[in-house]
Amino acid sequence: MTHNLTYELWDVFTDKPFAGNPLAVVPDASGLTDAQMQRVANEFNLSETSFVLPSGTADVRARYFTPTRELPMAGHPSVGTVFALDRAGVFAGKDRVTLELGVGPVEMTLERGDDGLSRVWMNQGVPELLETFDKSQVARALGLEERDLEPDLPVQLGSAGNPFLLVPVVSLDALARAQVSLSKLSRLLPDNRPVVFIFTRHAPDSDIRARMLGVALGVYEDPATGSAHGPLGAYLAAHTSILEGDEAEFVSHQGVEMGRKSELFVRLRRTPAGVQVSVGGAAVRVGEGQLFV
Repeated sequence: MTHNLTYELWDVFTDKPFAGNPLAVVPDASGLTDAQMQRVANEFNLSETSFVLPSGTADVRARYFTPTRELPMAGHPSVGTVFALDRAGVFAGKDRVTLELGVGPVEMTLERGDDGLSRVWMNQGVPELLETFDKSQVARALGLEERDLEPDLPVQLGSAGNPFLLVPVVSLDALARAQVSLSKLSRLLPDNRPVVFIFTRHAPDSDIRARMLGVALGVYEDPATGSAHGPLGAYLAAHTSILEGDEAEFVSHQGVEMGRKSELFVRLRRTPAGVQVSVGGAAVRVGEGQLFV
């Protein structure tokens, strides 16, 4: 049986077309099998494709696929999916909705302005900070010298649903030079799916400049990675003075080296359970069409 799938294309974590992170949204994926969703995502060949389904526990269910695998959660598809469904009238009048993701229900906050929806925030809860790694080995796996890494900050695995190796570097030059050796990195990370999030605090126009290298996911480099910024927020709260009081906010730019500048906003809030992190941004609709499956 052939499915005529309507889809939309959105650029996420930007307010300008042809910047940010591209996303394909299938607003009605009812009737598709897992294998069909994976093939569609491979056909689009974007970092993620979002498939929207009915939910019995949330406003909607969303499933996110890279070209090679399904993810339990992701940031830019969550933000882009909310923008797409809000434009279609699904969330009319709402300022808070819930997505059913692979990690469970995720709360999304809709920030509206005079011209409509302006920013969507994804609550990533209290991200986990896990094991640390030897800097010299990590540097070699990224084609860098140990002196390229921040001397006073650890290399640490962090997760708000998807694990990332958080690697702080001392300069924009080191950030630009980093390249992943998958064989060397796989020896360090036990799940054999190493995803590296490299960042520097030494950027002229933002608090953070970052890159995400996810060769093992079929995505060499991602222009904007919302799910990495939750762990990054927790990491900075734990290891720097960014959260001196109960709340803080910072801005991160990603995708600059790819020519697709993205802007991500990160809020930190101290709670009894730990530091809660929300990641927000804008999105722009850039296309639509039909796919025959």
